[in-house]
Amino acid sequence: MGANTYTLVVREASSHDAVDADVLDEDGFVETAKQFSYGDYGVRAEREDGRPERIEEEFTVDATSVDIRLDRDGHTFAFRAIVDDEEAARVEVADADWDLRG
Repeated sequence: MGANTYTLVVREASSHDAVDADVLDEDGFVETAKQFSYGDYGVRAEREDGRPERIEEEFTVDATSVDIRLDRDGHTFAFRAIVDDEEAARVEVADADWDLRG
């Protein structure tokens, strides 16, 4: 099959109440996408305007399945690209980084 390059993209939704996490293929097409609501994790955005910069993490794998999982540890979100049941990429966002409050 051969290795392909993907990009894990994490960004705040335009509504400021959720995070969109996508895995894009080499051509920029969405391989998988998930949205995680801040309310499900007991936090909310506290800022006047604007959104935090999107975060991208590129990885190259030979994959048959790609998924996105979210872990929450204290005050940090960890967005993980899971390829064939193994972590291939990880983006961590601390509440303080994005002005999130509980």
